[in-house]
Amino acid sequence: MSSAPRLNLIDRQRMLAEMLAKALCFIDLKVDKKVHRNQMSVAQYVFHSTLEHLNEGSAGLELAAEKHPELKKAIEDIKLAWVNYAEPLNSWTGGRWGKEQFAIKVYEVDEAYEKQLTEAIGIYRKVLVDAGGVTQDAAAAILAAGQQRTLTQQFSKQFCQALSGYKTEVTRENLKQSLALYKDVTKKFAAGAKELGLTEEQPGLVLDNIELARATFATIEPILTSALDGKKPTPEELSLVATANVELLRHWEKIVSTYVLLN
Repeated sequence: MSSAPRLNLIDRQRMLAEMLAKALCFIDLKVDKKVHRNQMSVAQYVFHSTLEHLNEGSAGLELAAEKHPELKKAIEDIKLAWVNYAEPLNSWTGGRWGKEQFAIKVYEVDEAYEKQLTEAIGIYRKVLVDAGGVTQDAAAAILAAGQQRTLTQQFSKQFCQALSGYKTEVTRENLKQSLALYKDVTKKFAAGAKELGLTEEQPGLVLDNIELARATFATIEPILTSALDGKKPTPEELSLVATANVELLRHWEKIVSTYVLLN
């Protein structure tokens, strides 16, 4: 089996971790609570099942059991680190005393976990490219699109956190950087930037989904940027951000999948 699907799966873990923290924040703000509780449940299940599939293999996903010791260790380290995420998350879910404190702890652990997942993705990229299972350009395209997928969850999380008062100034600056990066990379995808492993002749499905993502993002960009100035959105605007977030993720998932199949 090509290494491209394996690279995609480990990269998707970073998005799922961000989705968990984002969903928690939106639930606390009482925004589409049922939707976000479902997101949390699905994200946790997919996150853990994917870790098992990456190491133990999966007939359904056509994944062989992992034999490379460095990659096996990366997954085991992620599993061990989950304990730090699970403790405050379970305490928040149980609604124990000091629930807000547990939410804050989840945000703090999420930031550290995101860095560890990013390091694991880098290890996978190097090992799989060096082994010849995926080309440098294909890996670059898959991971660049995967980063956009993660950013849809990340800037939505940061937007929500800014509204909830979590490290307000730092969070607003992080949101500003995430939005700028998302917009910049979207332009590069549309142009077929070589630095992303792309060519000027992009597949029609990719270009179509980029335009759909642009149109969706345009509906919420003013709401997201208003948070940078401390403006409070209306309940309708909050719900719009949550709904658009799902659409954006769907578009970038299709883009990532296209590059995986092309490889």
